[in-house]
Amino acid sequence: MPFPGSSYRLPCCIEAPAPYADRARYALRMLLLPLGIDPVWVGRDDLAAPGLYYGPDPDAVAPSRLRVRLRPDVPAFFDARTPLLRPADWIEFDGERWPLLFGTAAEPDWIASAFFWLSGWQEHVVRERDVAGRFPHAASLQARLGTTTRPVVDAYRTRLAADLAARGVPLRPRTWHGAGWAFCPTHDVDALRKWRPGILYREVVQHALLNRRREAVAVRARRLARGLADWLMPGDPYRTALVRLMEETRQRGGTATFFLKTAARGAYDVPYREGPFLRRCLRDFRRHGFEVGLHPSYFACDHPAYVAEERARLAGWIGEEPVSVRSHYLRFAPVTARLYEAAGFRIDSTLGFAEHEGFRHGTCLPFQVFDVEANRPLDLWEMPLVLMEGTLFHRRFLSPEDARRVTDELLATCRRFGGVAVMLWHNAIWDDLDHPGWGRHFTETLDEAVRQGAALLSLRAALESWLGESLGR
Repeated sequence: MPFPGSSYRLPCCIEAPAPYADRARYALRMLLLPLGIDPVWVGRDDLAAPGLYYGPDPDAVAPSRLRVRLRPDVPAFFDARTPLLRPADWIEFDGERWPLLFGTAAEPDWIASAFFWLSGWQEHVVRERDVAGRFPHAASLQARLGTTTRPVVDAYRTRLAADLAARGVPLRPRTWHGAGWAFCPTHDVDALRKWRPGILYREVVQHALLNRRREAVAVRARRLARGLADWLMPGDPYRTALVRLMEETRQRGGTATFFLKTAARGAYDVPYREGPFLRRCLRDFRRHGFEVGLHPSYFACDHPAYVAEERARLAGWIGEEPVSVRSHYLRFAPVTARLYEAAGFRIDSTLGFAEHEGFRHGTCLPFQVFDVEANRPLDLWEMPLVLMEGTLFHRRFLSPEDARRVTDELLATCRRFGGVAVMLWHNAIWDDLDHPGWGRHFTETLDEAVRQGAALLSLRAALESWLGESLGR
């Protein structure tokens, strides 16, 4: 079935053994979709020009077709379910060098290389996990190659597009409400209040009295005084930030997505309920076109009953079925995507690295999540997360200037490839006691996205405009 909004149907012939043929079809669809092209699967005898052939015998196909050689070691590699340990080849085009995982510089296999990244293959065959059960950046192929902040799949697509255009295939790149690229501010609401009993205990007992940070008495005294002053001031910083996040984006003509929690099931969850303050926020979000998605509890990522219950509760809060989801702590097990699809979500935005900004699946464009175990694409779209503010300041300890530079470079990269820059700020960013400068980083990023001509959109609005279809069920 063609994707809505596609404008050109390209005859494509894939000659490959099962189950690799399904993987190749998925990867090719994802490569062509952003170009406004739908593949039409045909046999070799029906492959009309300017079609695309992918298989072991490209020399038997007329050169008026785009020919990509499938080497026998490629299906064998994926069947073996082992990590990619051999060195990548590097191919140069447009003055840049990019890693090619399969094929050669003379005969690049864009399709297998794209499948490796888009499917998250490495996360299924590499066993390392961090304390939260997440695939760590340090264990990734991106870290080994030094390409974390470079969307390799999008570079493959650029080269593929040039080869197609040279054969007369019309390219009509998809747009975002008429803009060439999009910026999606997103906000995980982990807590509705800062000043909770646990935080007061931390400030008074752990920091001031027990000196868990090993600081001088004067430093501890100043922090305690500031903290107590903040506590006594009217208005909790997390609540005022929740309102301000919406207003800052709205003033610039945009919308955003807020991810709310509806359950707390362990030490890593902070409970909150649908009280008067949250109801007012939800009314304002709806009135101004902001999206509300689910931020499941910590243990929900592999627990279907938790996800179903929490989604139903959020639907009751917002008066409609939520479309978007992002895991708490960015936890994502092999079963998570299948679980989210089954619950009724259409968009996930979990797949970024917790420890490093960049492109976990090698792209800044939407893609269907691929279920490796079932060997099929899911009816769940990934809006890839490229940056979280805590990564810059708490994990990488960047200065405000370096954080701004890194962020602006990511924006420019997403603009270059016609993609979407999905970034995350929590509703704690104007708490200057714990997060000095984070709020300014958010507003300056909004301004830079506007300056570079991005459409400022919620995840749902962005993907619906890009696909040309409604995501409501």
